[in-house]
Amino acid sequence: MSTDRPASRGRRAALDVDVRALAAGRHLVTVAGDLDLRTAPRLAHALQPLLRTGGRTVLADLSGVTFLDSTGLTCLIAAYRTARKTGARLALIAPSPPVRNMLALTGVDQVLPSYPTPDAAG
Repeated sequence: MSTDRPASRGRRAALDVDVRALAAGRHLVTVAGDLDLRTAPRLAHALQPLLRTGGRTVLADLSGVTFLDSTGLTCLIAAYRTARKTGARLALIAPSPPVRNMLALTGVDQVLPSYPTPDAAG
């Protein structure tokens, strides 16, 4: 069985997550690689603590995400729910084509706002 998933070509799936404070209460989380069953916990560990503190803005730059499965999508939805509970704000920045496709297919793009750049997110 063949898939379009990059990890299926014999290399190990990887996800790089970088968290950077942009200003007081505003963070940019840059994500690159495959966001899937094996790597979603790494993103959750970065996002959830930031979102549990209400009043913060967390921008998730997904321009470098090469693959997104249902577990990765669930991670983003869980982050959105945490933000709603705590009064934090979560926005997606420049979702890559695979991410945009999955968000559109599932309707999540109607709930999670996305912007082309961190500055455009306000």
